[in-house]
Amino acid sequence: MWPNYYELEARRLAAQRTRDVELAELAREAALYRETQQTSGRHVLRRGAARLALAAGRASARLARALDECAVGDGAGIHSGATRLG
Repeated sequence: MWPNYYELEARRLAAQRTRDVELAELAREAALYRETQQTSGRHVLRRGAARLALAAGRASARLARALDECAVGDGAGIHSGATRLG
């Protein structure tokens, strides 16, 4: 009878530890979710700023390409052997 009691008690303690670990994991995931939701506003601003910088970079490359083509098309450009933009 006693060995069965110890076995049952060991199983109960193992189940309790498993529940405690699972609850701690759920609490950690909930905290990470809350943190992600709170900082999503900052990430939106960063993404918007990065897109704006990328668009400005592309626009400046297009402008440089157009000016290069205009200068060469007008005959004012001297062919230096350098590769064209783009």
